[in-house]
Amino acid sequence: MARNDIATRFKSKGVGVKCDTKPISVMLPEDLDTYVRNKPNRSEWLRQVIAEAVAKEQAEASQED
Repeated sequence: MARNDIATRFKSKGVGVKCDTKPISVMLPEDLDTYVRNKPNRSEWLRQVIAEAVAKEQAEASQED
């Protein structure tokens, strides 16, 4: 069976992630795990959600200063 991702498998996704960066992994409750795993592009989705959460937290912290 041929792979569908053969043309893009090792190409950069253009998200600013270095190849030598260690991945961050977390355990999730079963319901959240199922939801995330059913996302069509879960890695990109997770990067976006984390980036938004960090930006929000940083904005709140700068308002407190």
